[in-house]
Amino acid sequence: MNSLKIKKQGRYFWEKISNFRQGKTISLWFLGIGVSFFFILSSSFASEGIPQINLQADHLEWSQATSSIVGWGNVSLEYEDILIKGGNIKVNLETSDVLAEGEVRIQLKERVVEGKNLKYNLKRKEGIIQFPRGKEGPFFYRAQEAYFSSETMELREVDFTTCSLSIPHYRINIGKASIHLGEEIVMKDISLYFKGLPFPVFWVPYFAQYIRKENRVIFPVFGYNKFAGLYIQTGYYLYGSPSFQAKLHLDYRAKKGWACGIDVSYRLEKGEGELDAYLVREMDSEGERWAVRLRHQHTLSPSTYLKFRLERVSDEDFLPQYFDEERKTSYLYLGHEGAGYNMGILMEPAVNLETDFIERLPQIKLDFEPQRVGESHLYSEKKVEITNFRKGEKSIIRADGFLDFSFPFTLLNKLFRIRPKLGYHLFHYWYEEEGEKLEAYRGISYQELSLASELEDHYGNYTHIVRPSLSYYHSSEVKSEQLPSLEELLKSEKYGQDYEKRTSEIHPENLIKFNLTDYLYSGKRKVITGEIKTSCDLTKKEEKFSPLEGKFLLDPSLPLFDYFDFSFLYDPYEEKGKKWEKLEANLGLKDSSWSMKLGMRKYYVNELVQTDIITQGNFKLGEKWEISGYLRYNLEDKDIREEVYSLQRDLHCWAARLFLKEKPEREYWISFYIKAFPQHWVKYYPGVKLIEFR
Repeated sequence: MNSLKIKKQGRYFWEKISNFRQGKTISLWFLGIGVSFFFILSSSFASEGIPQINLQADHLEWSQATSSIVGWGNVSLEYEDILIKGGNIKVNLETSDVLAEGEVRIQLKERVVEGKNLKYNLKRKEGIIQFPRGKEGPFFYRAQEAYFSSETMELREVDFTTCSLSIPHYRINIGKASIHLGEEIVMKDISLYFKGLPFPVFWVPYFAQYIRKENRVIFPVFGYNKFAGLYIQTGYYLYGSPSFQAKLHLDYRAKKGWACGIDVSYRLEKGEGELDAYLVREMDSEGERWAVRLRHQHTLSPSTYLKFRLERVSDEDFLPQYFDEERKTSYLYLGHEGAGYNMGILMEPAVNLETDFIERLPQIKLDFEPQRVGESHLYSEKKVEITNFRKGEKSIIRADGFLDFSFPFTLLNKLFRIRPKLGYHLFHYWYEEEGEKLEAYRGISYQELSLASELEDHYGNYTHIVRPSLSYYHSSEVKSEQLPSLEELLKSEKYGQDYEKRTSEIHPENLIKFNLTDYLYSGKRKVITGEIKTSCDLTKKEEKFSPLEGKFLLDPSLPLFDYFDFSFLYDPYEEKGKKWEKLEANLGLKDSSWSMKLGMRKYYVNELVQTDIITQGNFKLGEKWEISGYLRYNLEDKDIREEVYSLQRDLHCWAARLFLKEKPEREYWISFYIKAFPQHWVKYYPGVKLIEFR
């Protein structure tokens, strides 16, 4: 039978678990005054890796008849990831049972429980404690009794609250709660009480909160919008196991009628995914609208994975109207990560009735990481991509690949960093026109020379760093006389509005780029950041320079001053009054009880200049009240475009907020929420007599 053995050093007792059996020799030495002793274990128990117990106390007493040891007065027992502290602790060395009377504190990994009269088994790592109290996440709790193990905790007659007062503003009384670490909290017989009320204001028989995914409340959600009118959304979770869960939907919209759906979440040994389906029979249109979505990812090996997404909808407006989500493309992707390269195969078909969608069936990518050539200072970079673009009955196969070499080095004691680069980019096309199979190509040779430096100066505690960079890019192109009409096939947001223009931006014919960044540090703190950049196109005879873009940030550590930022986009070739295409500045001020932002923004709408003045403030009125406001004033129209106010009252663990928006349209409501869970709230709209909660 396994037993517990101890070794004493001073007032410390070190205890090791082994396969010790009765009959082994133990030497007992008595030292000091009072009850002090220790056992010297035979050498068979001195090997590394045997778990040990550290027992400390003001007084210790050994009972050979019961094979137990009792400690009283500041007793502390440590075993692996378990720590028990109390005034009186008894350890049975044969059964591994621990009995702690009176007030006791036990820590299991990160969990801490305080209570009275603990019974715990060190080997099985399970026990019972009376009148436990502690904290789980944001919740404080008190209970009549608790059973716990390394992965589970069960509480009987427990009160939960996020209020830290001895008499909380509210409490949730639960007949029985089971907490599974990292998995779920299952509660039965749940009642909500407010301070001062002897009866509950809310009761449900059962509630499950799944910790491994985002926390979502099962309670119905009420609301109103112009599309659906008054609506109610309900859901019921089905929990099969940690690897399988589902949620059933049953929703009602006053303008559309009833809708139902199901969300399934699953986890396999090497993969996981989600399946969602939703169906509604609309009263106004008398038609069916629906969506089916499947997402899955699977690990085939440590370096190979598969991703899959399918989204099938009845019409393109269904997801935006019912879920406020945009439809995503369906695809199948197989990826492989090798030593120095990544490879992928993409299949992107049109699964919905889309007239302008361009399919990729397939697209094969092979990306190589920059590699050093032998022992030299020469580096190579390459990439290959083959795609079959298809739109209706028309298709084009494009092979796209590049290879370049760079040779970075430094000059003048590493003051300048120089990197010349030479490369070639080849496009090859296979396509069909009027029944004839054709081929075409585009070849672009490019050269780049970049020069960068860093200048650093020190002024006492301040450090000033300037990083200028200058690069020159040149390319030349050869191509077939006849190229496929890529503009007709590939003209979309996804692939670039103008394919030829997009390629010229990657490989400019004759371009110089300039960039300057500037930093000022106070110690290790960045006080000032500045950046300006522009470029010069040498192929143009006029208007060679691009708009000058600049950013500036001042972040000093000064009373009342928070920050100042400034950004601009200046085009010297525009008409007078339009040269500043973009101009934005913000000043932030703050104190312990308030913060304020003053801003100015200049922009263009339909070739007309617009200038907005923005004021935003947040003020604390005492310890409980807080008021905030936001104003956006347009100088051209001399009118307030946006006007929003908010008043908040701190109710310790609760908060109440009064919201009023005057412009662009009037809206006002009052909300209540628990501060630990601001995403869950109750809102009342006096104007439409509507209550909404989430």
